[in-house]
Amino acid sequence: MKRRLRMGMVGGGQGAMIGQVHRLAAQMTGRFELTAGSFSSNRQKSYDSGKELELPVERVYGTYREMLKKEARLPEDQHLDFVAIVAPNNMHYPISMAALDAGFNILCERPMTTTLDEALNLRRKLREKKLRFCLTTTGTGFPMLLEARELLRQGRVGEVRKAVIECPQGWMATRLETAGNRQAGWRTDPRRAGPSGCLADAGAHGVDLLRFVTGLQIVQVCADARACIPGRQLEDDGSVMMRLSNGAHALLWASHICVGETQGLTLRIYGDKGAVVWSMARPEQLLVHAVNSHSQLYRAGDTGLSEPAGKTCWLPGGLPEGYLEALANIYRDFADDLDLAAAGKPIPAQLPYPTIDDGARSVAFVDAVVRNLKPENTEKWTGVETVD
Repeated sequence: MKRRLRMGMVGGGQGAMIGQVHRLAAQMTGRFELTAGSFSSNRQKSYDSGKELELPVERVYGTYREMLKKEARLPEDQHLDFVAIVAPNNMHYPISMAALDAGFNILCERPMTTTLDEALNLRRKLREKKLRFCLTTTGTGFPMLLEARELLRQGRVGEVRKAVIECPQGWMATRLETAGNRQAGWRTDPRRAGPSGCLADAGAHGVDLLRFVTGLQIVQVCADARACIPGRQLEDDGSVMMRLSNGAHALLWASHICVGETQGLTLRIYGDKGAVVWSMARPEQLLVHAVNSHSQLYRAGDTGLSEPAGKTCWLPGGLPEGYLEALANIYRDFADDLDLAAAGKPIPAQLPYPTIDDGARSVAFVDAVVRNLKPENTEKWTGVETVD
């Protein structure tokens, strides 16, 4: 039996929702052990978090730079296999660059960076270091999105003509950022979240899934967005028209102020032969339409699914699968790849998880939207930088 991979975590300490989600997903796979961490920018909170997680005192650090420096010096049988970055958005870039300089593979929450220049610099650094980088675009781990991708690859949907992405949420319909809500606080602060709000947060995630399922790229955008809550610095509602690399059109709607909506992410892809519809509200289901034929409901765990979808089902058919399982699939795929790296085997031509290139394309989309929305911009359409 292969040993468990040693994980060091940056961020995700007391009061941080996403850190515990990552730890649970990693634990589900049985392939990882949390070995070290710098869990907060507050030194004492980091130590307290490490104590709660029952880590050895000497493997809990007050700063991420201290962790990277000391962990890099440890002997091979104690050395971290990778660093999981679950800190706020603005810290993803400096932590990633420091981790690469220290010689560590990386698993990073999205967005990869907050600017396109940072994304391209990080990608150049990764190529120099020849290390692995996994971006946790969690939707790519849902079995029925993998099934949708296989159906498109098989030609069941035909040539893509139109795609519609809906990302409505309502949790920020009031000004939570002034009421002590930490999640709302950093998401509405351009210094920590970056230059975009809901379009970069929920919206870009939906666009990542569109690229994942169709294999198409976004080439131009035309955006409309605003902050509905007075005094809010970043947009909390917006729409983006998109032109895809095959000439098809797409539409994105993302919002944080739609009262009553919780997680409304829905992806609709329409081709000349059929269509697929997937929603995070029912992630174990995929609705498949065909021209001049009946519609079918595919379900995770059913027999007859494609191999990529079938191997990512954790539960028998009829039981709903969700976010944790999807994130665990990404962790599991990353573990497989790290095992290849440890064996000295080359990077596969097509990795099963989102990579640094996917992260750069996502940042390029947000960059184009931000440029399109600037008051001084007089052009309707703004080109998206090509990331190859």
